[in-house]
Parts: sequence; structure tokens; C-alpha cells
Amino acid sequence: MTVYRGDMFFQQDDFPFYIQRYTIERGEHIPTHTHEFVELVFVVEGSAIHEMSGHTYRLAAGDVFVLEPHVYHSYTCSPDKETIVYNVLFDTTFLQQEMEVLQQMPSFVGFFYLVPFLRKSQSFIPYHPLTPSQKLQLQSHLQTIADEFRQRREGYQLMIKTRWIECLVWLSRYHQENRKSEKPTAISDQAWMESIVNYVELHYYQPFTLQQLSQLCGMSVSSFTAKFKEATGLSLVDYKHTVQVRHAAELLRTTDKKVLDIALEVGFGDISFFNRMFRKHTGVTPREYRKVSR
Repeated sequence: MTVYRGDMFFQQDDFPFYIQRYTIERGEHIPTHTHEFVELVFVVEGSAIHEMSGHTYRLAAGDVFVLEPHVYHSYTCSPDKETIVYNVLFDTTFLQQEMEVLQQMPSFVGFFYLVPFLRKSQSFIPYHPLTPSQKLQLQSHLQTIADEFRQRREGYQLMIKTRWIECLVWLSRYHQENRKSEKPTAISDQAWMESIVNYVELHYYQPFTLQQLSQLCGMSVSSFTAKFKEATGLSLVDYKHTVQVRHAAELLRTTDKKVLDIALEVGFGDISFFNRMFRKHTGVTPREYRKVSR
């Protein structure tokens, strides 16, 4: 199975970004592969079958989706017409500082983090289908970025970063707006809670709120809160803190990293709050824990 590495596409270590308008020929099959970077795919024309993480989906013009690193997937183009897509490849370090700001947007967290994760484990999570006007706007924007990437004129890196941030903000807004008009899918509460618990276990260091997760599940905050506590015995906030402290404790035992660096790594931006939560869950401070655990 092919594993695509960043150095196959990124020409500069300090600019891990690549964009291409790509045509999949009629009936062409792109074998199962994975990659070490984030990939965003936008379907301009045509249709194809997309197999990903054990599920099969039909792609159509206007579909856009994010693939996290290490996701196995393949494509088979329709025999009737070629399929044209934009592939945008980038490492998460590409917008490291900007991501901190983007992560404060509930719509971005849903579009970029939550939905891609849930889609891998649940077949009921769809792609993000764009309306005709949204599709045209995104296509124009991506083509501008592709032109900058190809021509490499003075200042092209700044232009690409600026345009790409705009794309991510637009797509996050589109996702939020379009979800309001979607028909709710009948999914068991147990399936939702299992997915959310798995998400928290893997993405404990990322920002997300009770409102974001309840909205994603199509539940009221009160209903989501009750069902999550029934499934785990804890509130969402307490469960997340438990996971964060568990990982912090492991880092304290196994590394020589500073306590502040560990707090930031597991998702605590305030060292005082981290110390309080750590003591609440373990009975000792982080420094005391490190002394007795070695």
C-alpha cells in the first residue's frame, strides 16, 4: 500500500503546502493509499466512488471534505464522465499560529476536526455538499491559490497563506449554514456517545465545547449532557479533564519536559488551572507526582 510522505510534494520544509487541479479519467481506479499530511478534496465536476475507512461513498460535484493523516482511502471514477478535483495538501504546521485563532471558531472546529473524525467511524456522516453559489466561490478561490502556487511570483507564500485561511473560514461557515438545512439522521444515542467518547480520548488537547458537540449530535445541551453522563458517569468537561490529566501524568513519568510545556501539550492554556485540575484528580501537584512516580 502506498504511503505518501510530505517530502514527495512539499518543496520547502518551511512551506508545507501543495495544491493541484487533478483529473480522474473515466473508469480510472486510484488504489488504496494513505498520507502523512492533511488533505482537502473539492469535487468540481463528475462523480466517483470513494472508499474510506471501511465505508463506501459516492462523490458528486460540489462535495468537499477533509482527510486527516493516516486515513486509508481509494477512488474509482464513474465510467460515464471524468472527474475533476482540487487536491490541497498541507501539514498542520503550515498555519501553526493561525490555527490557534481558527480553533476559537466553533464552526471551524466542527468542519476541520469533529466531522472528519466521526466520518471515519460512522457511515452516516456525509461530505460537505456546497450550494451552486458556494461551489463557484470556492472554485474561484482555489484556482487563484493554484495560480499563485504554480507561478511563484514575489510574495506568493503570503498570498497563499492569506487565501487559504479565507478558504478555511468560508468552508467552516458553509458547513455551519448547510447543516441547518440538513434533515436529521436517525442514529442511536449509544452510537453518538461512543463516537464522542472516542473523539475526546484522541483529541483531548484540542478545543471543543459542549455546545459544539451537542449541536453535532442534533441534541439540546441538556439532553446531550444527560446522555453523556449516563454513558460515562461524568460530565463532558470532567471527562475531558480526566483524559488530559491521565496523559499529563504519563508525560511527567516518562519525560523530563517542563510542567508548563506538558500543560500546554495536553490542552491547558493556564498553568494555575492545570495545577488545580491535576491535584483534583490525583491528590498531588504535578511536581509532587513526578517525584513519587519515578
